[in-house]
Amino acid sequence: MPGIDKLPIEETLEDSPQTRSLLGVFEEDTAATSSYFSQLFRAMQRIYDAQNELSAATHLTSRLLKDYEKQRFPLGGDDEVMSSTLQQFAKVIDELSSCHAVLSTQLADAMMFPITQFQERDLREIVILKEVFQIASDDHDTAINRYSRLSKRKENEKVKNEVMEDVYTSRKKQHETIMHYFASLNMLQYKKKMALLEPLLGYMQAQVQKYKRENIFGLTCLLKH
Repeated sequence: MPGIDKLPIEETLEDSPQTRSLLGVFEEDTAATSSYFSQLFRAMQRIYDAQNELSAATHLTSRLLKDYEKQRFPLGGDDEVMSSTLQQFAKVIDELSSCHAVLSTQLADAMMFPITQFQERDLREIVILKEVFQIASDDHDTAINRYSRLSKRKENEKVKNEVMEDVYTSRKKQHETIMHYFASLNMLQYKKKMALLEPLLGYMQAQVQKYKRENIFGLTCLLKH
């Protein structure tokens, strides 16, 4: 619905067909947001897992190169030149492994953390609030039904007061929960934009810093030789 950016919290007490319809649109949008971010989360998790695997594999390669001189090959003999060369390679690859490990940490902090927070905190909060609102609405309907049955038969004042108090309390709770629910749905429209941009910016910044480190590392290697 173009031009609609928030639920009217001031109209929660009216419970009009227009408000119910608009609430349905926001709930539909929330469901679509949840589905999309679940896919995005899995894609970013694959990036993070792949980076961790690259870091671990690079470190293992470096360690194996360092262990070459300890190996005893029946036909290899003592090749000091090869052993020395591989030791130099191991040092370079070890430095690259450190770069990959730093990138893994940055991806965890700058990419995975914000999107995980959105998934587990913000979207989960909407689900919980919807459940709480539904329970409050059911309780209010039950109280109204009890009150409607009172009007058809004679009851003592104590029972009437208890039922009317129950109607008032349940209505108040329903109003509070729906206001909180509406406010959270409205806030989600802002949060989902930040939840989309923040991990993407974190990912790109981490990659840029990685290339800078690799360029500095490459220049250092050239200067040594």
